[in-house]
Amino acid sequence: MKDKNMKHFGKDFTNGEINFPEYLTPEIIHTALFVHNAKDKEEMTQRVEYCAKQIGDKAMSYAMSLLVLPFLIDKTQETDEYKEWMTARNKKYN
Repeated sequence: MKDKNMKHFGKDFTNGEINFPEYLTPEIIHTALFVHNAKDKEEMTQRVEYCAKQIGDKAMSYAMSLLVLPFLIDKTQETDEYKEWMTARNKKYN
């Protein structure tokens, strides 16, 4: 799966000038993008397995977390607690 176009995959081009949190390094972001851009579920599964071997389970968990974040946000916004908070928040500003 690895090819010559991936030579800069996950490289930090800031030369250490930016202190990335361990869950948001260029390697994590590039991995999430690599998985996200698979053409179908079969290729996505192959990419997940490949990347997990390359970067390890913990880093792969961070990358997968980025991919499920929009789903989690949507689910959170459907809860009664969130709706109550939004109502209370709007009352304060109006």
